[in-house]
Amino acid sequence: MTSFAVGGLDKLAAAKLWLVSEQTKNLPYLSHALFALTPVASTDVDTMSVDERWRIYVNPSWLTSVDVPSLGAELAHAAWHLLHDHPNRARTMGVTSGTSEAWHRAADAALAGTLGPVGLVPGGLMTPADLGLPAGKSAEEYFAIVSRLPATSDEQSGGDEPLPGCGSGADGIPRSYELPPDADAAAVDPDDARQIRHRVAIDFTSQVTGRGDQAGDAWRWARQILEPKIAWEPLLAGAVRRAAGWANGHAEYTYLKRSRRQSAVPNVVLPGTRRPLPNVAMVIDTSGSVDDTLLGRALGEVDGALRGLGVSDGSVTVLACDAAVHTVGRVRRASDVRLAGGGGTDMTAGITAASGLRPRPDLIVVFTDGYTGWPQEPPPGSAVVAAMLGRAGHPMPPTPAWAKRVECTLD
Repeated sequence: MTSFAVGGLDKLAAAKLWLVSEQTKNLPYLSHALFALTPVASTDVDTMSVDERWRIYVNPSWLTSVDVPSLGAELAHAAWHLLHDHPNRARTMGVTSGTSEAWHRAADAALAGTLGPVGLVPGGLMTPADLGLPAGKSAEEYFAIVSRLPATSDEQSGGDEPLPGCGSGADGIPRSYELPPDADAAAVDPDDARQIRHRVAIDFTSQVTGRGDQAGDAWRWARQILEPKIAWEPLLAGAVRRAAGWANGHAEYTYLKRSRRQSAVPNVVLPGTRRPLPNVAMVIDTSGSVDDTLLGRALGEVDGALRGLGVSDGSVTVLACDAAVHTVGRVRRASDVRLAGGGGTDMTAGITAASGLRPRPDLIVVFTDGYTGWPQEPPPGSAVVAAMLGRAGHPMPPTPAWAKRVECTLD
C-alpha cells in the first residue's frame, strides 16, 4: 500500500497555510475548501489529481521534490475545480473519456483568470492565450470551441478511461485508482460540498469587494452561488397547486351518494363524501406599469396549474383592478381574460372585492408589480399567492407576510 514519506502530510498542511496566510498569498476565503481536501497517496498520478469526493491523490515522490509554493498552486487549482462544480457541469455538457482532455483545457482556461492574478500558475495550466481565445469566458464556452479544434498529439482519442489529468473532480469521470464513494477514507458528500461552496462564496465576495478587485470567473461563480437565478414559472405553478390543492383535498359529506361502508351497517344510512373543486379568484393589476408580456406568461402558468387540478369552467373569477375594480367575470381559461383599467394601483380594492365573492374563493392569485397598497389583514378563509411582475435585477417592493410571494421576472 502506497503511503506518504515522513513529513509529507506536514508539507501539504504547510502549503494550505501558505495560501491563506496574510504574510504570503492572503487567500483566507479558500480555507474551508482547502482543509476539506483529504490526501491519498497514489503512484498512479504524476503529481496530483482530485476526485468528486474532495480526495486529492498525491504522488509521494513528487510531493517530496516539490516546493511549498508550487504545491500550494496545485492545491488551489484542485479546490477551484470542485468549487466550480466542474464534474456536474462536465456531465451536463456530455463530456466523455474521448472529450475529457478538451474539457480539462477549457476548465483550466476559465480558472486561469482566477489563479493567474493571484500568482498561482500550476504546471501545465492552460490559459485562454494558449488556446488563442479571449479571456473571461466560462468553461462551457471554451469547451464549445476547444472540442472542435484538432486534437493534440498526446490527446487520447477515446477509450474506457481518460488520462489522469485533474481527475474526476474536474470532469466527473471516475479513474480506476480513485477510491469508491463509500470507502473508509474521509470524503465530502454533495450536501457538504454545497455548504462549502456557499461559505467560500461569502468569504470571497467579502474580500474581493473590500479590495475593489474582481478575480475573473470566480466573481461570476460567487454571484451565481449567492444569487442563484431560479426559474419562476415552476415556483408560481407550484404555489398555486399547493394553495388550491388544500381546498381540493377537503372532503364534504353528502347524502346524495352512499358511503362505501354502507354494507357494514345496513339499517343506518351513511353519507358519502365528495371533494369540491376550489374556487379561484385572480386579481390582475391593470395599471400602466405592468408588462403585458410578463403578465401573459404568468397567467399561462396559473392556467396550466389549475387545469392540472381539474378546476373546470366557471370556477375562476377574474377581477381587473388598478386603483379600483373595473371588471369582474368568470372565465374558462386565463387566455379568456379581458382587462380594463390603466390608472393608479391599489390591490387592496381588488383583494377586498375578491374576498366578498360568493362562494368565497379558496385561493386568490394577485398579479402586480408590487407598487400598491395591501390589506392590513389577510382575507378570511382564502390563501393568497402574490405573483410579483418585474424586470431581473430591479428590486421589488415588499409584500405582506400572509401572502405567498413569487417573483416573476423578465431579463
